[in-house]
Amino acid sequence: MLFTRRSVILALVAVTVWSAAGLAGQEAPSRASGPKWTHIVIADPLPGSSYGTGGIPLADFDGDGDLDVVVSRRETETAYWFERRDDETWVRHTLGQSEGLKGALGAAALDVNRDGHCDVVLNKVWFENPGNLTENPDNPWPAHVFGGGGHDVIATDISGDGQLDVITYDGTVVSWFDTSAGLNQTDIGQGEHNHGGIAPNGAADLDGDGDVDLVIPGYWFENPGKGQGEWRRHQWPHLPVERASYGTSMRVWIADINADGRNDVVYSDCDTGQSHVYWVENLESAKRWKRHQLPDPPTATGDVPGTGSFHSLGVADFDRDGDLDIFAGEQEDPDTFMKAQGKLPMKPPGLKERGVIWLRSGREKAVFEATVIQVDNPGWHDAALGDVDGDGDIDIVTKIWNKDGPSYHVDYWRNDSVRTGRGGR
Repeated sequence: MLFTRRSVILALVAVTVWSAAGLAGQEAPSRASGPKWTHIVIADPLPGSSYGTGGIPLADFDGDGDLDVVVSRRETETAYWFERRDDETWVRHTLGQSEGLKGALGAAALDVNRDGHCDVVLNKVWFENPGNLTENPDNPWPAHVFGGGGHDVIATDISGDGQLDVITYDGTVVSWFDTSAGLNQTDIGQGEHNHGGIAPNGAADLDGDGDVDLVIPGYWFENPGKGQGEWRRHQWPHLPVERASYGTSMRVWIADINADGRNDVVYSDCDTGQSHVYWVENLESAKRWKRHQLPDPPTATGDVPGTGSFHSLGVADFDRDGDLDIFAGEQEDPDTFMKAQGKLPMKPPGLKERGVIWLRSGREKAVFEATVIQVDNPGWHDAALGDVDGDGDIDIVTKIWNKDGPSYHVDYWRNDSVRTGRGGR
């Protein structure tokens, strides 16, 4: 079975032998009317003992009909793909090595060379799927150097030719690499020296003209048509965190939250403590906006109040009630050294990171209720959404960056709303 564009879109938009004998046996808490979640370990520990896990594309790399996952490790300068055998068993294979992986964070899955197989793009390198992974899952993936990279790497169809392209944002320059032209690079525009800000899904039509626009903190870039010509830069009401740990950074997802026919911007602060989550309502084809802050997640009795870095973000109908919900997760990261520079720590000391889903209710007006699905480790540096177990609902796969526990790991959060019949409200 050859890779199809549909399976990559499932992985990217939803809507990046090790056996996880490590089924954690945890059924994550949920409100009575919301989805039930089960935590399953994909890999623990990952190779290496220092910070820096890139990824996390989720796609059908071996063509067997289910979703696999890719991560990289800076310390080993190696990328790995995890073959899903079943929910509890994921087999680790070496995908390839490259010097660029010592600086990798963002990654995307798409068919770069149009051969029908899903490739992987990371920092300064893309790996070519050899195409026979079902028969030989340890086949090497040829490595190809290219000019893109940085904190954020995403895939979207810029030119409107029906094929996914590569977009990178290094915190200053947004660049487009056209897969129809041998990854020819076009620099679209600049931000304000952000830490990051276009992943995981800051690409969609904002002005209603039918092509894909792009969003970074404070600005959106208007596609001139097929990506050709000058991309006009417009402002939108992003609210930065003062004294942010690593400077302004966000995760972003464009979607029509209130079902009015206009795409809105959902974003979470990240790479800093005191992060929040917002949806910014598109009132008039991106000419007028209204920012809505979601309620911060509740603090359990005895836990440290406040918020950390919401470095994981996703939008999907998690409870299958017909409207879009919002997921965000605080990352594992105990760093406080930036306090000496007058900046915020990555989280209030002692805070237990949380995975949170804001379930939407209300038809005329979008109302969101924060539901905590996990408290404390494992944390949530980046997440990918997709129907991992093939039961018709959206699951979550996550990895961490800078551990505050004993090891580096990759985790799978199975949405059991279909299994339990508790998806509707």
